[in-house]
Amino acid sequence: MVDVAEGAGPVDRLHNLLLAMTGRVDDDGINSARELLGIGQPDAAAEFLTGCLLAGHIPVTSSEQYHLRRVLDETRSTHTLADRVHVVDSLPSDEHRFGEPAEDDGDLIAALESVTGRLQGVRGMWCASRTTPAGATYGAVPRRILLAEVSPEGSTTAVAYQLIEALRRVGINCSVDVFDSGAELPEYHREALAAAHRVRLDAPASRPAERHRTEEAQRPVERPVTRERHRTEEAQRPVERPVTREDAQRPAERPAEEKRAAEPLRRQHGRSRSERRSRSARSRSRRSRSTRRRWRYCPPLRRQPPPR
Repeated sequence: MVDVAEGAGPVDRLHNLLLAMTGRVDDDGINSARELLGIGQPDAAAEFLTGCLLAGHIPVTSSEQYHLRRVLDETRSTHTLADRVHVVDSLPSDEHRFGEPAEDDGDLIAALESVTGRLQGVRGMWCASRTTPAGATYGAVPRRILLAEVSPEGSTTAVAYQLIEALRRVGINCSVDVFDSGAELPEYHREALAAAHRVRLDAPASRPAERHRTEEAQRPVERPVTRERHRTEEAQRPVERPVTREDAQRPAERPAEEKRAAEPLRRQHGRSRSERRSRSARSRSRRSRSTRRRWRYCPPLRRQPPPR
């Protein structure tokens, strides 16, 4: 059993309480309490854990009740909430079964790639699968469990927060348990580690030349201009007939649109000189015919006798 009294402050004491109650409290409750502890809110984390214990009527030992009351008092929370938890003389044996997860570690490694540089002091990570439910409001099983060992140079609360946030960001439902190197672990974590496998996050990054080859392979392939393609394009082009001497001497025919566009201008500026001449000749001919017709029907004039 982990020694809950280890730790100089309420953060370490509460971290040990979470390790001791893993498997009794539901997985989402443990993860949420670790997140609150990782963002620097131990008072909210202690109250949340106490609420999970009260809501699920989860049994605790008298030692765990004492340290929970002390954490609530040190974080200036309502320490009387600890008096309402279900205290038992000995905890019932919760036999959990662990095994290899059905999924591979590809999604875990891809999800943790963005926070690998911030996981300071992590000595190793392991992954297992639990086939038994945990807590009063347990979720679906089997459930993946990610365990991480942190050296004294690192922070267990910070590493737990980074892991939980990275997995939740991509939608991976996984329990996260972080412990210090050399710490005495509960039976739950010892059995989980016995059935777990090592997760490697130190995969070599791709070199610039390899990335360049990958980008070149993803580019669309342009079809080269071959001799057959050139012949096909030449055959599809319209054939232009060469200009002969007869075509050069033949007057160019204007399109019908140009003729229609030039018609108003022709009417505006008048007809050509030959047309005007023929029109004037026709006018003189009509005037002469009308004059002859008028004189033809005019009666002869009578001579007046000279005056006497």
